[in-house]
Amino acid sequence: MHTALLGAALLLPWLLLAVLPLARGSGRAVLLPVAAFPALLAALLVPEGTALGLPVLPAGLAFGMDATARAFLLPAALVWALSGWMAARLRPDQAGSPAFAALWLLALAGNLALILAQDLLALYAGIALMTFAALGLVVFERTAQALGAGRLYLAMMLVAEVALFVAVAALVAASAGDTRFDAVTAAVSGPILALLALAFGLKLGALGLHSWLPRAHPVAPVAASAVLSGVMIKAGILGWLRLVAPAGDAFAPVLAPLLVGLGLAGAFYAVLRGLATGDPKVLLGWSSVSQMGLVTVLAGLALPAGAASAAAIAAIAVFVMHHGLAKAALFLGVGLLGASAGRRRRWVWIGLWLPALALAAAPGTSGVLAKAALDLAAGAAEAGSAISALLYLTSVASALLMLRLLWLTRRVPVPEPGAAPLARGYPEIPWVLLLAGVLVLPWLSLRDTPMVAAAASVSEQLGAFVPIVVALLIALAVLRWPRVLRLAPDLRRYRAAAGRPVAALTARLPGPVQWANWERHLHGWRLIGRTVVLV
Repeated sequence: MHTALLGAALLLPWLLLAVLPLARGSGRAVLLPVAAFPALLAALLVPEGTALGLPVLPAGLAFGMDATARAFLLPAALVWALSGWMAARLRPDQAGSPAFAALWLLALAGNLALILAQDLLALYAGIALMTFAALGLVVFERTAQALGAGRLYLAMMLVAEVALFVAVAALVAASAGDTRFDAVTAAVSGPILALLALAFGLKLGALGLHSWLPRAHPVAPVAASAVLSGVMIKAGILGWLRLVAPAGDAFAPVLAPLLVGLGLAGAFYAVLRGLATGDPKVLLGWSSVSQMGLVTVLAGLALPAGAASAAAIAAIAVFVMHHGLAKAALFLGVGLLGASAGRRRRWVWIGLWLPALALAAAPGTSGVLAKAALDLAAGAAEAGSAISALLYLTSVASALLMLRLLWLTRRVPVPEPGAAPLARGYPEIPWVLLLAGVLVLPWLSLRDTPMVAAAASVSEQLGAFVPIVVALLIALAVLRWPRVLRLAPDLRRYRAAAGRPVAALTARLPGPVQWANWERHLHGWRLIGRTVVLV
C-alpha cells in the first residue's frame, strides 16, 4: 500500500497530463489541486525506508521516502494543492487554459521527482524538468516584463543546468556508474564541488546568483508565484544536502566561512533592496532572496561533521516548512487582495498579517521556531556567538521588510466598479487553510524535536518581541522624520564609481578586443550571447 501511494504521488501528474486534452475549461482547472493530493497523503502516511520498485523505471533511477524527502514533501505538496485550488477559483480563465495546466503538471511532476529521488540521475531529471516547466509559468502572462524576466531566468538556468550536467557526468564517471547518493558523494572533488555550488546557488538565488529571482517571481501568475517562491527554489538546498553535505567535512575549512559570510550579506542586502521597492510582489521576491541567504548560512554550517552539521540540517528542515508555507500564503494573499473590495478586502489584508508576522519571527509563530533552530545551529558552530548576533540583526531586518509589505498592500489597486469578477466559489477557502497551516503545521510536524522545546520557552517567546519593537520604532521614526532617509548612502553612485577603474583600464585596449564591444555584440544574440555574458 505504501509503495502504491508513493507511485501514485509520482505518476498522477503524468496521468492527468495524458488526459488533459479530454478535459474542458473548469475540468482542467480541477486537475491542478487533485494532482498533488497523493503526494500530500504520501508525506503523511508513507514510512521512511519505503522504496519504489516499478519495473518500468530504468536502471539507476530510484525513488523513495526518507527523513529528508519527508521534510521537503509535506510543505511542497500542501502548497501545490492549495495553490492549485486557489488558481482554479481565483483565475479559472488561467487555470483552465491547456497551456497553463500542462506547465503546472510538468513542474509539479519534476518537483515531486527531485524530492523523492534516491539516486543522482533521478535528482537531475527532476530538477531539469521542473526548471524548464517553470519557465513557461514565468512568461505565461506574455507581458514585456514577463518576457524580459523569462529571458533572464532562462539564461541563468541554462548556466545552472550546464554546470549540473557536467558535475553529474563527472560524478557518474568517478563512481564507476554507481548513481546512489552514498556512492557519488564519496566521489565529490574540488572541481565538481565548484560546479555543484554554481548550479545549486543559481537554483537557490544565493547572493551574486540571485538576479533572476526578484524579476521572475513577481511577473508569474499568482498561484505560480506561490509555488515558485515557496517550493521550487528549495531545489538548490535539497541538492546540496543530497550531494555535498555528506562529504562536506573535507571542504569545510574554506567553504563553510565563505557560505556563512555570503549568506549573511545576502540576507541584509536583499532587505535593503526590498525596502526600496514599491511593488508588493517584487518586495516578496527580495524577501525570498533574504531568506535564502539564511539558508545559505545553514548550508555552510552543515558542512563540518559533528553536532554542528546535525543541528544545521535539522534547522534547514524547519526553514523549508516555515518559509515555504508563509511565503506561499503571502503571494496568494496579495493576489487575493487585488481581486477583493470592501469588507472582504479588509479581512484579506488582516489575514496577511499572520504569514508576515511569521517571517518576522513574531512570538507564537513558526518564525520563532525557525529562529530557535538557527540559534541552535549557530551555537554548535565555531564563532557561534558572532553568527548568532548577526542572525539576530536579520530578524530586525526581516521585520522591517514585512512592515513595508503590509504598508504597501494597503494601496494595492481595488478592482474597477462594475468589472465582472473572475473568481468562482470562495477562493479564500484554500488561502485560509494555508494560513492555518502556517500557524500550526510547523509546530505539529516538529513537536518531538529540540527546536520546539527551545522555541516554546518563555525567554525565547519574550525575546522575539524585541526585533519587532525595534523594527516598529525604526518605521515610526522614518514616518515621523522622513528626511532621515536622505542620510542613507546612494548605492548606485558607489556602484558607478567602482566601475570607472575597470572601464578606464579596458578603454586602453585596442577597439576590437575591448569588452564593451564584445558585450554589445553578444547582447545582439538574444539568448546565447547573454548567457555568455553571464558566464
